Order: sequence, then structure tokens, then C-alpha cells
Amino acid sequence: MPTSSRSFSTSLILCSSSFLLGVLFVNWTYDHKTLWTPNPTDNVFAMAKQHYTLLATEPVIIQHVFHTVIGLGLLGFILKLYKPSESNKLFDGGSLVLFMAGLIVYLTNVRRGFFSVLDGDWGDVDERTGINVIAASQVIIAFTLLGVLGLQVGQYYAEVQDDREQAEFEREQRELRERKRREGDSAADTEGKKDK
Repeated sequence: MPTSSRSFSTSLILCSSSFLLGVLFVNWTYDHKTLWTPNPTDNVFAMAKQHYTLLATEPVIIQHVFHTVIGLGLLGFILKLYKPSESNKLFDGGSLVLFMAGLIVYLTNVRRGFFSVLDGDWGDVDERTGINVIAASQVIIAFTLLGVLGLQVGQYYAEVQDDREQAEFEREQRELRERKRREGDSAADTEGKKDK
């Protein structure tokens, strides 16, 4: 049977996406100052670099917890897309594309940016641009995760609406059958009286 939006796998996706958004929110203080403050000072970039250095040198167990949460989100998608319904294909397929896009941005820009913060090798860009790339990448990831949450909520709403319409249709069908049965009984009574 297809997996609904009210399943355990949906909970895995929602909890994972929400947790990851919370982690990104912690970085927002620094990202906002480097991206959207007009003419940010060297001090703003120094604080952001110090923050990213702290994140890059966090204990390995914290990185494992973070990556486990990502894995739980992916497990939720795998479970929901096993024997999918049409709703699962559309909503969960779109959610998976967004989740994977966020994961790819994390691995290619954010994770690599943390290594650049540590070793000072920014490649073809200067340090300020590199820090802005990390910040902008985290904003992109936040939007992909918000898209995942939006599609999951949309799937829930669509299923609830479909259940309501199905219940209304079944109620109307029962009333129609009951009316036809009563009309049939009335016609039989009328025929019986004519025969007497």
C-alpha cells in the first residue's frame, strides 16, 4: 500500500528538514551581516571566519549527528517512495529533488568552504568572496528545505481534501441508493394494492 503523508516516514522527513533549518538559523547572524549589510567591515568577515572555523573544528561526534539527521531524511524519502502512489510520486519526488539539491550545495560549497576556512586556500577567489559563498549557499539550502516542508504540507492538505471529497461522494451515493430503495418499495406497495 502506498505511504501517506501521515506516516512515520513523513515524520522523518519533517523532523530532519526542521532540524537542518535550525542549524542554518544559528549561522544566520553571520550570514546576514556578510550578505545583506551594505559595505560590511573587515570585522564582520573576521567574526564570520571565526564562527566558520569553530564549526569546521567541532568534535567529530557532532558532525556524525548532523550527517545522521541528513541520512534519516533520506531514509524517510526511500520509505515513502517504495510502492508510491501518484501523490507520492509528485510531492515526495519534488521534495526529494529539493532535499538532494540542498545536500549537493552543502557538500560542494559549505563543506568545502569550511575546509578553506581552516587551510586558507580559497582557490580562485579572495577570502571575503569565499565567506560570502558559504553564506549564500546556506541561504540556498534553507530555501530548498523550506520547499521540502512546503511540499510535505501540501501533500497532507491534498490528502485531507481528497478524503473529505471521497466521504462526501460516498454519503451522496448512500443517500441515492436509499432513495431508490424507498421508491422501489413504494412502487411495489402500489402494485400490491392494485392487484387486490
